[in-house]
Amino acid sequence: MTASLDDCSLTDIPLIAQACSITFQGNASNNLQQDAFFFLDNWYQEDLGVMAVTPVAAPFCLAVSDGVASSNHSQYCSKAVVKAIRRLWNEQKSINSDNIHQLINQTKHSAKCHGAAATLAMVIGEFDSDRALKATITHVGDSRVYWLPKGASQWQCLTRDHNLLNELIDQQAQEQSRQAEFSDYNREGMAGSLYSITECFALTADDSYLSSEAPEGSSCKIEVNSGDCILVCTDGIHDLVPSHEWQPISAKTDLQDWLINLKNQVYDSDDNGTAILVRFD
Repeated sequence: MTASLDDCSLTDIPLIAQACSITFQGNASNNLQQDAFFFLDNWYQEDLGVMAVTPVAAPFCLAVSDGVASSNHSQYCSKAVVKAIRRLWNEQKSINSDNIHQLINQTKHSAKCHGAAATLAMVIGEFDSDRALKATITHVGDSRVYWLPKGASQWQCLTRDHNLLNELIDQQAQEQSRQAEFSDYNREGMAGSLYSITECFALTADDSYLSSEAPEGSSCKIEVNSGDCILVCTDGIHDLVPSHEWQPISAKTDLQDWLINLKNQVYDSDDNGTAILVRFD
């Protein structure tokens, strides 16, 4: 895989970061790559690949989409999601779950794809009016975004999975008249059924999309500083290697080597995996 910024832009737009991505099929029982991703200016769906470390200018967009394995032909849905992101990005339109939902279901899909589903995790970076760099984090389902502030040793998860377990946590907090703590979410080692996804994109093969609702995505915004890192990934990464086992990153860390090392830790898994890593200068 290759990716690059437009040559003329490099002389006109200040570069703010470096980014790299990795994707792999793993040993998925269906022998399919159900992950897809958007990297700066294009979408990809590859069995195995590592990007060259690529300079990043603002504004930028990085996203991953994971086909939900229980749905039929979900690789088509993840691909439709990132293709919709590319279209919205190129047309300079707002990239949110409503607009993605409308685009993917205005396209006529074959009957075999009906019900195919996918998740999303996305980061859009841009300068605000005060020239502070802000990252807008958007996600649907259980693909995640992590943040490593400069000098920190532990990655912080910025996204709350849309699954049954977290809904039950919210319900319990509400019954106790309190606000759930973010640390309560995304628990590990629970019964498998509790991880069932409650929000996702889905393809339709008829006019039913006209009455269907867009998934309820979640969004937050953080200020990004020099030396910070962000990782956008599918569950094939964070389910197999918890973030407390990830290595920290310094200004001298080779981003490709870091991602390859992460891949080597999870490559014997039964799932696809995709991760995009960005380090801010």
